[in-house]
Amino acid sequence: MNYGYVNLEQEIKLLLSDYEQEELYSAQLYHHVANAIPLNGLDVLEVGCGRGGGSSYIARYLHPKTMTGVDFSERNIKFCQKNHVIPQLNFCIGDAESLEFADSSFDAVVNVESSHCYASIENFFSGVYKVLRPNGHFLFADFRSKDEIDNIKGLLQSSGFKILKSELITDNVVKAMDLDNGRKLTLIKQNAPKYLQKLLSWFAGCQESPIYKALKNRDVEYFCYVLQK
Repeated sequence: MNYGYVNLEQEIKLLLSDYEQEELYSAQLYHHVANAIPLNGLDVLEVGCGRGGGSSYIARYLHPKTMTGVDFSERNIKFCQKNHVIPQLNFCIGDAESLEFADSSFDAVVNVESSHCYASIENFFSGVYKVLRPNGHFLFADFRSKDEIDNIKGLLQSSGFKILKSELITDNVVKAMDLDNGRKLTLIKQNAPKYLQKLLSWFAGCQESPIYKALKNRDVEYFCYVLQK
């Protein structure tokens, strides 16, 4: 459940199972964000894991020692615990703005397309900094209006993070939205009552949605950071 990513410079074929191919673009976004550093053998936390597909992808394909997914929704966590049963993967209810883990619990924290929903981004950043081990990494991607981009950068720096890499991937995300548009519309028409279809197409980022138009026009930018404690 994200808007997806396409590499515009070279085609990258992820080795997904057959049933996962329909979620290729969403998986590619997770791969682009989480594969920025080697996660093999590390303790990794995803904040805002949603229904768990991203955490499951990381656990199965990037081989961390442990993978923990946290989400505010009890319903999401129950879904994750039922549908993503992997030995090194676990899920728990948690608040992104008040992470209840001991200091220095994780080597890496991942956050993909979730932080725009948080009331206090400052509390989130400080919590991530707290739970990371020394020299741990924060792999962070989301979207904001272009007027907020510099503020996000400043808040990351004032929270103590070193910026190892920053990029705008707006065009990559829009390309994925274009390529996935037909599939999303078909799913919505097949599974949702007609009175909900427009709302769901907006939520999914289909081509007539406000978020798609804002990204297409670059009024909203999609950013990706590799940060270090």
